[in-house]
Amino acid sequence: MRQPAPSSQVSDSGPPFVFGFGFKDGKATEMRWEDAAVQAGDFDFVWLHLNMNNDETKKWIRSQSDIPYAAASALLAGETRPRVSSFETGLVVNLRGVNLNEGAEPEDMVSIRIWLTHKRVITTRRRRLMAAQDLRASLIDGAEIASPGLLLAKLATKLTSRTEPYVQEIEEEVDDLEAAMLDEDSSQGLRPKLADTRQAAVHFRRFVAPQRDALNRLANDESTLFDAHTRTELREIADRVTRMTEDIDAARERAMVLQDQLTDQRAEEMNRNMMVLSVVAAIFLPLGFLTGLFGINVGGMPGVDSPAGFWLVVFGCGVIGFGLLILFRLIKWL
Repeated sequence: MRQPAPSSQVSDSGPPFVFGFGFKDGKATEMRWEDAAVQAGDFDFVWLHLNMNNDETKKWIRSQSDIPYAAASALLAGETRPRVSSFETGLVVNLRGVNLNEGAEPEDMVSIRIWLTHKRVITTRRRRLMAAQDLRASLIDGAEIASPGLLLAKLATKLTSRTEPYVQEIEEEVDDLEAAMLDEDSSQGLRPKLADTRQAAVHFRRFVAPQRDALNRLANDESTLFDAHTRTELREIADRVTRMTEDIDAARERAMVLQDQLTDQRAEEMNRNMMVLSVVAAIFLPLGFLTGLFGINVGGMPGVDSPAGFWLVVFGCGVIGFGLLILFRLIKWL
């Protein structure tokens, strides 16, 4: 069996072998790569978790005779979406988990590619996936896994458990935005927050919805890789992912309603401001006419020779303005 180069010989992309376990009667034994390569026959099955950024990993996967070319291409694909593909010698499963790496956005989900047979589970990843580390920690603590199919189910459970809090966070953000909409003082500046929330929901749904379909297909798979208990667990995970998808859809719809409300609110504010400006213009229109009329320089203007003429015009303008103001209030323009 050809082996990836040891850690001391790899490039800056990291060692090809991340970790591995051998399983005997359900009990897991953590292994070095050399152990996994030499002693694989001593176990019921093995799990090898590999770093596909390393060129040696790609060469090793291509060299495995039991992995068809199409399956190897799926394991090494740069961009993937959750799916399940069946081959004569095994299954290829692509799943996604939240991105918890430093400086990354959770909705920029990390892909894990899985090759599943009766004797081996090979997983590859480009970026560190915390769900795989969670499962590793559980195995070190003594968790027992009796079959490769159950290992896949446990990994899917860890992926789902890591994703659920972020879906709930999106729902809570929408709740906060709805509450802020009711408070005029807090409603300012909601548009950027709403746009970020909608974008996060769209990104999550892009991968969560096909993951639901992939898990449902696994739960209904008649392969001998999955026993009745494993299928039941896969159905439970698929139900959880279905609920997440429904929650994301509901959050998106609520966010769209909030967007419409913000648009209506902005239009209402504009209409109100235009109404005020129109009323002000309507009040000053006759006043402007009067002041323009009394400002012409022709003979015969009344009050030109009267010391009280200016104040009579000012008083008349005030009466007209006040009368128009009362009129607009009576007809509910103000």
